[in-house]
Amino acid sequence: MKLLQIIADLLEYPATWTNRKEEIWKLVNESDSPNRHLVLEFLKIASNYNELDLEEMYVRTFDNNDYTTLNMTYYITGDEKSRTKPPQRGFLLVWLKERVKPSGNELPDYLPYLLRYLSENDDYHVKDVLKNPMRVLTERLNERKSVFYPLVLAAYLELYGGENVI
Repeated sequence: MKLLQIIADLLEYPATWTNRKEEIWKLVNESDSPNRHLVLEFLKIASNYNELDLEEMYVRTFDNNDYTTLNMTYYITGDEKSRTKPPQRGFLLVWLKERVKPSGNELPDYLPYLLRYLSENDDYHVKDVLKNPMRVLTERLNERKSVFYPLVLAAYLELYGGENVI
Protein backbone atom coordinates (compact mmCIF):
# COMPACT_ATOMS: atom_id res chain seq x y z
CA MET A 1 0.00 0.00 0.00
CA LYS A 2 1.34 3.42 -0.90
CA LEU A 3 2.11 5.84 1.91
CA LEU A 4 -0.37 8.42 0.53
CA GLN A 5 -3.16 5.86 0.85
CA ILE A 6 -2.20 5.15 4.46
CA ILE A 7 -2.10 8.87 5.24
CA ALA A 8 -5.51 9.28 3.62
CA ASP A 9 -6.89 6.54 5.90
CA LEU A 10 -5.35 8.18 8.98
CA LEU A 11 -6.86 11.56 8.04
CA GLU A 12 -10.33 10.03 8.18
CA TYR A 13 -12.41 10.05 11.35
CA PRO A 14 -10.43 7.98 13.90
CA ALA A 15 -13.17 5.37 14.45
CA THR A 16 -12.56 4.21 10.87
CA TRP A 17 -8.94 3.21 11.53
CA THR A 18 -8.20 2.86 15.26
CA ASN A 19 -9.12 -0.84 15.24
CA ARG A 20 -6.49 -1.39 12.50
CA LYS A 21 -3.52 0.27 14.24
CA GLU A 22 -1.32 -2.85 14.22
CA GLU A 23 -1.91 -3.42 10.51
CA ILE A 24 -1.20 0.24 9.77
CA TRP A 25 2.04 0.17 11.79
CA LYS A 26 3.14 -2.84 9.77
CA LEU A 27 2.28 -1.21 6.41
CA VAL A 28 4.12 2.00 7.32
CA ASN A 29 7.18 0.06 8.49
CA GLU A 30 7.21 -1.84 5.19
CA SER A 31 7.07 1.38 3.18
CA ASP A 32 10.25 2.53 1.48
CA SER A 33 9.18 6.17 1.58
CA PRO A 34 11.65 8.62 3.15
CA ASN A 35 8.63 10.25 4.83
CA ARG A 36 7.40 7.19 6.70
CA HIS A 37 9.07 8.45 9.89
CA LEU A 38 6.48 11.26 10.01
CA VAL A 39 3.60 8.78 9.83
CA LEU A 40 5.26 6.65 12.50
CA GLU A 41 5.61 9.79 14.63
CA PHE A 42 1.86 10.39 14.30
CA LEU A 43 1.07 6.77 15.17
CA LYS A 44 3.31 6.98 18.23
CA ILE A 45 1.59 10.18 19.39
CA ALA A 46 -1.87 8.76 18.61
CA SER A 47 -1.14 5.64 20.67
CA ASN A 48 -1.07 7.87 23.76
CA TYR A 49 -4.78 8.65 23.32
CA ASN A 50 -7.90 6.54 23.42
CA GLU A 51 -10.28 6.55 20.45
CA LEU A 52 -12.69 9.03 22.05
CA ASP A 53 -9.92 11.56 22.71
CA LEU A 54 -8.63 11.20 19.13
CA GLU A 55 -12.15 11.72 17.81
CA GLU A 56 -12.54 14.86 19.92
CA MET A 57 -9.22 16.23 18.65
CA TYR A 58 -10.19 15.36 15.08
CA VAL A 59 -13.53 17.17 15.32
CA ARG A 60 -11.93 20.23 16.93
CA THR A 61 -9.17 20.28 14.34
CA PHE A 62 -10.98 19.51 11.10
CA ASP A 63 -14.78 19.44 11.45
CA ASN A 64 -15.60 22.46 13.58
CA ASN A 65 -12.81 24.66 12.32
CA ASP A 66 -12.51 26.41 8.97
CA TYR A 67 -8.96 27.41 9.87
CA THR A 68 -7.78 23.81 9.49
CA THR A 69 -10.49 22.19 7.37
CA LEU A 70 -9.78 19.18 5.17
CA ASN A 71 -11.77 20.76 2.34
CA MET A 72 -8.96 22.13 0.24
CA THR A 73 -10.92 24.64 -1.87
CA TYR A 74 -11.58 26.66 1.29
CA TYR A 75 -7.90 27.69 1.35
CA ILE A 76 -8.22 29.02 -2.19
CA THR A 77 -11.57 30.80 -1.94
CA GLY A 78 -12.02 31.44 1.75
CA ASP A 79 -15.45 32.12 3.16
CA GLU A 80 -17.39 33.30 0.11
CA LYS A 81 -20.15 35.31 1.74
CA SER A 82 -19.57 38.34 -0.48
CA ARG A 83 -22.27 38.95 -3.08
CA THR A 84 -19.95 41.07 -5.19
CA LYS A 85 -17.73 38.33 -6.61
CA PRO A 86 -18.61 35.04 -8.30
CA PRO A 87 -18.49 31.85 -6.18
CA GLN A 88 -15.07 30.40 -7.07
CA ARG A 89 -15.45 27.43 -4.74
CA GLY A 90 -18.39 26.11 -6.73
CA PHE A 91 -16.40 26.29 -9.94
CA LEU A 92 -13.42 24.57 -8.33
CA LEU A 93 -15.60 21.81 -6.92
CA VAL A 94 -17.18 21.17 -10.32
CA TRP A 95 -13.75 21.14 -11.98
CA LEU A 96 -12.36 18.73 -9.37
CA LYS A 97 -15.42 16.51 -9.60
CA GLU A 98 -14.90 16.14 -13.34
CA ARG A 99 -11.22 15.22 -12.89
CA VAL A 100 -11.33 12.93 -9.86
CA LYS A 101 -14.85 11.52 -10.29
CA PRO A 102 -15.78 10.85 -6.64
CA SER A 103 -18.17 8.02 -5.92
CA GLY A 104 -21.30 8.68 -3.98
CA ASN A 105 -21.79 12.04 -2.33
CA GLU A 106 -18.15 12.73 -1.44
CA LEU A 107 -16.90 16.27 -1.95
CA PRO A 108 -14.06 16.20 -4.47
CA ASP A 109 -11.94 18.63 -2.44
CA TYR A 110 -11.76 16.46 0.70
CA LEU A 111 -8.06 15.87 1.35
CA PRO A 112 -8.21 12.13 2.16
CA TYR A 113 -10.11 11.54 -1.07
CA LEU A 114 -7.62 13.62 -3.09
CA LEU A 115 -4.67 11.78 -1.55
CA ARG A 116 -6.17 8.43 -2.55
CA TYR A 117 -6.76 9.74 -6.06
CA LEU A 118 -3.22 11.10 -6.38
CA SER A 119 -1.70 7.88 -5.05
CA GLU A 120 -3.12 6.16 -8.13
CA ASN A 121 -3.02 9.01 -10.70
CA ASP A 122 -0.18 11.30 -11.64
CA ASP A 123 -2.50 14.24 -12.27
CA TYR A 124 -0.33 17.33 -12.52
CA HIS A 125 -3.31 19.70 -12.63
CA VAL A 126 -4.86 18.41 -9.40
CA LYS A 127 -1.43 18.37 -7.69
CA ASP A 128 -0.90 21.96 -8.80
CA VAL A 129 -4.27 23.12 -7.42
CA LEU A 130 -3.66 21.25 -4.16
CA LYS A 131 -0.11 22.46 -3.46
CA ASN A 132 -0.78 25.84 -1.85
CA PRO A 133 -3.82 24.71 0.19
CA MET A 134 -1.80 21.79 1.57
CA ARG A 135 1.08 24.10 2.42
CA VAL A 136 -1.29 26.44 4.27
CA LEU A 137 -2.94 23.56 6.13
CA THR A 138 0.46 22.15 7.10
CA GLU A 139 1.63 25.51 8.41
CA ARG A 140 -1.57 26.01 10.40
CA LEU A 141 -1.41 22.55 11.96
CA ASN A 142 2.21 23.18 12.91
CA GLU A 143 1.30 26.57 14.37
CA ARG A 144 -1.37 24.91 16.54
CA LYS A 145 0.93 22.01 17.46
CA SER A 146 -1.69 19.57 16.22
CA VAL A 147 -1.16 15.84 16.53
CA PHE A 148 -2.20 15.64 12.86
CA TYR A 149 0.66 17.86 11.67
CA PRO A 150 3.10 15.00 10.88
CA LEU A 151 0.48 13.33 8.65
CA VAL A 152 -0.22 16.36 6.50
CA LEU A 153 3.47 17.20 6.33
CA ALA A 154 4.23 13.65 5.18
CA ALA A 155 1.53 13.91 2.49
CA TYR A 156 2.91 17.26 1.33
CA LEU A 157 6.44 15.89 1.12
CA GLU A 158 5.24 12.74 -0.68
CA LEU A 159 3.54 14.87 -3.33
CA TYR A 160 5.98 17.75 -3.69
CA GLY A 161 9.27 16.50 -2.29
CA GLY A 162 11.74 18.80 -0.65
CA GLU A 163 13.08 19.09 2.82
CA ASN A 164 11.06 19.41 5.99
CA VAL A 165 10.81 23.18 5.53
CA ILE A 166 7.28 23.74 6.77
